[in-house]
Amino acid sequence: MDNVVIVTGGTRGIGLETARKFLEKGDKVVVASVDSEEVIRQSMDSLSKLGEVHFVECNLTSQADCEKAVQTAVDQYGRIDLLVNVAGVVGKREPLVAGYLDDIYNTININLMGTINIGHFVSKVMVEQKSGVIINVGSICGSMANTESIGYHASKGGVKMVTQAMARELSPFGVRVLSVAPGWVNTAMIDAPIAEIGGKLHMKGRIIEPREIADAIYLLSLPEASAINGSTVMVDDGYASFKGVEGYQA
Repeated sequence: MDNVVIVTGGTRGIGLETARKFLEKGDKVVVASVDSEEVIRQSMDSLSKLGEVHFVECNLTSQADCEKAVQTAVDQYGRIDLLVNVAGVVGKREPLVAGYLDDIYNTININLMGTINIGHFVSKVMVEQKSGVIINVGSICGSMANTESIGYHASKGGVKMVTQAMARELSPFGVRVLSVAPGWVNTAMIDAPIAEIGGKLHMKGRIIEPREIADAIYLLSLPEASAINGSTVMVDDGYASFKGVEGYQA
């Protein structure tokens, strides 16, 4: 479709599959991420075979990095049609009483403030051009509690409300803002025991693949989804419908 897309966290997991999806559809992608040199090289080698893609190092907790990533896209293409905020961390799976407050601060800073930081600079561009779509990746933990940490729940609950507030502010300028709330996804954040337990809480009897989240993000970015604004779309294969009760029977 020849859109200009920024994907944060686009070097692995959901972000990598999202970048891949938009490149396959003929869009131009700017990957904004921090990762090891090897992971960056491998991911960019893979993505570059699919279309026009650029990498910019961007730590979302840094306002300067976020501004640079956005300016890179504008300098290269003159516009930004879509921002997909994927980058995030799960933090330590430890109870609040364990005292890992530094980890909680870090999780909230990356997941929530990172979303706000990059959204701030992208919003300026989209307001000026009077068009654009912002899709934030939240979590089922933004609306229901499970075994993840306090920091993760707080950050994803914040992403849900930031999405609603951004949509209210930006819709008069032709900018649409929404979020997706995945269930448990097969990424490096999930180990085998958690995948086994989590699989029982999804309708397919398995956790979700990153490509399935990327596919949903793509569908929601299309003009045909123009009436979806300010909403959080559950991309959880039924997890929230069961409220944590095993829903799959072989």
